[in-house]
Amino acid sequence: MWVILGGDALSDSEMKRLASTLDPGSDVAFITFDTTSEADICQKFFTDGSEIRFSGHAAVASYYALSDENILKLKEPETEIRQRTKAGIQSVKLRVNGKKITRATLSLSKADFMKVDINPTHVARFLGLTVNEICDSNLPFEVISTGFYDLIVPLKSLNHIRNINPNFALMDSYCTRMGIQGVTAFTREVYDTADLAFMKHFAPAVGVNEEPLSGGAAGSIGCYCLKHDLVKGANNFTRMVIEQGDLMNKSARLYVHIESTREQILRVKVGGHAIMTFSGYILTP
Repeated sequence: MWVILGGDALSDSEMKRLASTLDPGSDVAFITFDTTSEADICQKFFTDGSEIRFSGHAAVASYYALSDENILKLKEPETEIRQRTKAGIQSVKLRVNGKKITRATLSLSKADFMKVDINPTHVARFLGLTVNEICDSNLPFEVISTGFYDLIVPLKSLNHIRNINPNFALMDSYCTRMGIQGVTAFTREVYDTADLAFMKHFAPAVGVNEEPLSGGAAGSIGCYCLKHDLVKGANNFTRMVIEQGDLMNKSARLYVHIESTREQILRVKVGGHAIMTFSGYILTP
């Protein structure tokens, strides 16, 4: 994915045009400086379709892009800063070793569970599965937001995940009608037995058919699993790892931390690593 520094000089329409040109069908992060005392940095996220409220994986990648730019004052072993996005002011903790960022962990928006009836037949149609496959896990559907609203679809196995053959036009129409941004299908069958779940994330309603990784969706999956007692040894501070991207040959692992009481989820954080593949300059007319 792309991270653009110096976004202050660009208008929203220029950001949208660059996102459409550089990486259509994925998120592009633009970094600007915050002019208030509330935050240290500002991030805006665009797809080729529109501006989106938040992108967890794009935010993580942004800090790796900033690591060698002498823009942030990094101190070992951890640096904490505040970032502003359309989802609000978020705390970011950066692990630092040898003046390099080794992990970025973001505080997500407070988990919100939307009360809505979900028809399994509609979900089966836009995922290209049978109703039996959709309901085989014996777990309920949920609509959850930790920055954007996703329909969470629990499936029984990795084979069910592999069988997904999405109709993106139907999915786009469904999400728009329901007032949500995406669909996340997950299974508790995983590649690494130490991990909690494997997921696929779709968001055609915001111009991204499928993402190889999504921090916000991983946060929502963590909240779902905690609510439905799918996490072994859960306590007031629960750590979990969510898998994504393996079926797209883009293996990703997302670290989710949830602080909670018996009655409610208090805070959700998501983190990960990134690798810079190349850097350069873009000239805009």
